[in-house]
Amino acid sequence: MSATLDVRAGAELPRAAAAQSIVAFLVVASLGFAQGGLEPRTWRLASLSFLALAAAALLSRTPIMLGRLEWWMLAAFAALVGWTALSTVWSSQPTASLLQAERVLVYAAGLLAFVLLVERTALPFVLAGTLAAITVVAAYGLARKLFAPPPYDTYEGTLLYQPIGYANGLGIFAAIGILIALGLALRLRGTARSAALAPILVLGPTLYLTSSRGAGLALVGGLAVLVLVAGGARKPKLAAVGALAAAGILVAVLAASRGPAQSLVGNNRQHYWHAALADYREHPVLGAGAGTFGPYWLSHRPDTQFTRTAHSLYLGTLADLGPFGLALLVAGLAPPLVALRRFRGPLAAAAAAGYAAYLLHTGIDWDWELPAATVPGLLCGAALLVGARGPSARPLSGGTRAVLLVAVVLVAAAEVARLATGPATPFGS
Repeated sequence: MSATLDVRAGAELPRAAAAQSIVAFLVVASLGFAQGGLEPRTWRLASLSFLALAAAALLSRTPIMLGRLEWWMLAAFAALVGWTALSTVWSSQPTASLLQAERVLVYAAGLLAFVLLVERTALPFVLAGTLAAITVVAAYGLARKLFAPPPYDTYEGTLLYQPIGYANGLGIFAAIGILIALGLALRLRGTARSAALAPILVLGPTLYLTSSRGAGLALVGGLAVLVLVAGGARKPKLAAVGALAAAGILVAVLAASRGPAQSLVGNNRQHYWHAALADYREHPVLGAGAGTFGPYWLSHRPDTQFTRTAHSLYLGTLADLGPFGLALLVAGLAPPLVALRRFRGPLAAAAAAGYAAYLLHTGIDWDWELPAATVPGLLCGAALLVGARGPSARPLSGGTRAVLLVAVVLVAAAEVARLATGPATPFGS
């Protein structure tokens, strides 16, 4: 009898892990093919999907183990959603502020679904599903660029930017995929290792054709984290090959990019960042309100460039939500980094490298407004939390499940209403 149960338990794990891998694939691919998830309708559908997954886990999975770091990240993101929504009270653009709260909800709901559904043993499958989705989206864009080039674009020129809709966004999307591929390859051998590395044949050219200097820089930073976390001394040959590949890609991207190579982050970033700091100085306590940078820029810009974002998650959050909002953001993003004290090795390296690349790139671009770029990055961060579950992890009690389920249902009901009546553009105008 016990042998039969062991066989059944062994069969359950691959099925559950495969299902979680498929979910990760569908989520990342759907956002990639939906113009990067730029529009509010996509946010609402994504939030509802994540909330449905969370509800299903709360109703069916036993036990659900969560550690302190997972609760920390969930609480910080929930508070960030609330603070962003509350900024409608003092914002000059309340419609835009509420829309920004809806976007943050996508990330909070996604993190909730991930930690409720995914077990540590399923992490390789989930990361592989994420890598597969990134590769499929990039392959589509690359094939379209090579065999059916779109017409010249006013903003993107001849860069590779589809299907995400933004070359730098596609660049960091591909960079995260490259890092996951290298990390997974560290734990494999022979044919399996070759299969893990194969997506780089698509993702490398994709990154090159985006000419994204920031994404190339993030790739190199992510690679440094990968070698550090995996233990480069134990994998010297593969680490060296990865370092050379990343350096080569960065040099190629810099050579192909428009403008002076010494400007790694673009010629206008310093103006956006100075404006964000000036906006903060005018609203030093609460910030100006989420989503208000666009109007501020229009009235203070030093040139004719138009933007709605500060092109930096950290400075933009400071300007929009003040020091408290920035503190909530940092509190939400920090737990995966803390988790690295307990979770090491190749699998941790894959997730840590992808997460580090995202954290670097979102500091110099508007990834936060592009769920297709942010969700894979946060997925890598959540994987670190799941991998670091230790003795402090406790099963959810019946009461906690009930409270979470009620909260999920109420938020989902609000999103259904917004799906029917909410604004259709990211900033409400």
